[in-house]
Amino acid sequence: MTPARPAPLEATDPQRADALKRKVFDRIKDVRRHLVALQAAMAGFGEDFDLDVFQAEFDSEEPDELNRVKAVERGIDQLYNYMAELAAFGLELAGARRRFDDTNARQDRPLAREQDRTAAYPKRWRRTRRGRRALSDTATAR
Repeated sequence: MTPARPAPLEATDPQRADALKRKVFDRIKDVRRHLVALQAAMAGFGEDFDLDVFQAEFDSEEPDELNRVKAVERGIDQLYNYMAELAAFGLELAGARRRFDDTNARQDRPLAREQDRTAAYPKRWRRTRRGRRALSDTATAR
């Protein structure tokens, strides 16, 4: 196996590159925990995450139902922000963004430029449903 090529940032700021790599490692370790929590929150909306049930509880005045919706929304936002952070860390390691650029997924200009270069992404709900199914399949296979 050939050794990995060093990231461009390693040549100019090896300490920052090491710190970013540690952050990437920590985030990746933490993603699994949040995916499992999101899966548990989504399970309350049916085997295949019934969007009609979700919408009904979203529109509800019942605090318990609204809190179940918020658990799913917060879980999705948390994972979305983690993915944006990981992308931002990778872009910084590659020299495509600066250290102090904002890592907020909705405001990150370098990340948005990279996303514009890719094909259109499916809607967040469909991606989340597929991810939930993949997690279920993985858990079942074990």
